[in-house]
Amino acid sequence: MDKVRKNKTALIIFLLPATILFVIIIIVPIFMSCYYSLLKWDGMTTGKFVGFDNYINLFKDTSIQFPKTLWHAVVIAIFSVFIQLPISLGLALILAKGIKGERFFLSVFFIPVLISSVVIGQLWLKIYNPNYGLLNTFLKTVGLSGWVHTWLGEEKTALAAVMVPILWQFIGYHMLLFYAGIKSVPRELIEAAQVDSATS
Repeated sequence: MDKVRKNKTALIIFLLPATILFVIIIIVPIFMSCYYSLLKWDGMTTGKFVGFDNYINLFKDTSIQFPKTLWHAVVIAIFSVFIQLPISLGLALILAKGIKGERFFLSVFFIPVLISSVVIGQLWLKIYNPNYGLLNTFLKTVGLSGWVHTWLGEEKTALAAVMVPILWQFIGYHMLLFYAGIKSVPRELIEAAQVDSATS
């Protein structure tokens, strides 16, 4: 194996297929997107070069509402960090203590990560459905009819309704990373900390 690592020709041969795929699938589309963004083009006829006009219009044209969209992306990112990660860490700490059914709970929390985003979207569309959705039905059942909303159709609830599936889907992923990190801490280190009266 050491001989292969020192052989630059062998390294290039092994890396070449992956590099070619990476360039074709990732790099080329990025540059093509950048080029197309400088054109006034309907996707069918010949494009007309307009420079940075499309980018300027994103901020100038009030009907596009790009700054608002950008702000929503920032809010989702902030909530992902400050809600998703603490919940993931809490779950990882609980599971790492060696509770009964530890492997079962690990699998259950990780299942949403494995499910396709399309399936997740369809699932939550059914939950949020204003007529027969699980959420509105539950609220009506427990006598909270005043809380019933068209969750994805109202401006005041749409962003929160979109954030919930995102947070729910990836909590298991971050939890597994934290869990693996906690489990990799040597037992002797934990015992030494306990001897020194360190708390959890």
